[in-house]
Amino acid sequence: MKAYLLSAFGVIFLAVITSYIVPEGKLKKTINFVLRVVCITVLLSPVGNLISLDGATDGEAFDYDYICSVYSANQSLLLQNKLSDELGIDCDCVVAVIFEDDSIKENGVTVYGIKDADERKIIVEYLKELGYININVNEESR
Repeated sequence: MKAYLLSAFGVIFLAVITSYIVPEGKLKKTINFVLRVVCITVLLSPVGNLISLDGATDGEAFDYDYICSVYSANQSLLLQNKLSDELGIDCDCVVAVIFEDDSIKENGVTVYGIKDADERKIIVEYLKELGYININVNEESR
């Protein structure tokens, strides 16, 4: 907002100074008209940023790290519940998520809190069937 106000002030100040410097005549009318159009354009630029005709936004409008963290937390909870419901194994899950090629992709899964090697094998096989990659199963609690 500060940058917008400074640029608006600067353009208006430049327009006023220029209107006093330019001599009277047809050239002054033309220059004043152009300067008024520039001032109006600068003053209305925030309104133009709110309106998007094609619905497209620039890449900086989204915080992909935040989106990935929320998606990761959601997928981790879903997987944790799935392991508990279908296999009867209570554990903590962390699904790693990355933003790549304009989409959010699961990059791996880590499971914590496994009690023995048998549970570890069962979980690894189950996660492979689900299509997970980069599977880490730890027998220690997190």
